[in-house]
Amino acid sequence: MKQLWAPWRMVYVGGDAPEGCFLCDAIAGTDHEASLVVARAPLTITLLNRFPYSSGHVMVVPTRHVHDPRELAPEEGAALFAGAQCALAAIDAALHPDGFNMGLNLGSAAGSSVEHMHLHVVPRWAGDTNFMPVLGDVKVLPEVLETTATKLRDAFSTL
Repeated sequence: MKQLWAPWRMVYVGGDAPEGCFLCDAIAGTDHEASLVVARAPLTITLLNRFPYSSGHVMVVPTRHVHDPRELAPEEGAALFAGAQCALAAIDAALHPDGFNMGLNLGSAAGSSVEHMHLHVVPRWAGDTNFMPVLGDVKVLPEVLETTATKLRDAFSTL
């Protein structure tokens, strides 16, 4: 039997939760390469998910640390959706998916692993789900995260 390894997932699956908020760290930081930030706007940032559902899976994040969308000021909510619109356009231009999923996970029972609200934008391709996640509990990505981040930064820069 062949083995497929995804050692980068162990940090997420079995690692201890990091101290603080990694999203606030990305917002405050200037190292886009390390934080996988692909775009910045006055009220949001967009960064690649380190544990993606598919290549190009980004999170649009309000720059203010809030847990619940009801806490957002109207201009922050508008900026979050505008960031999602930009993400859709950039991902479409860079990766040419067949569709998208978008969503919020609010609270640990809903799958959230961080107390800083963020909107997932997940590109999808026809037939992108196969037996690997069902039988092997493994997701196969065709591209290294940093390569995808470079493509998306280039696409965001043209918007």
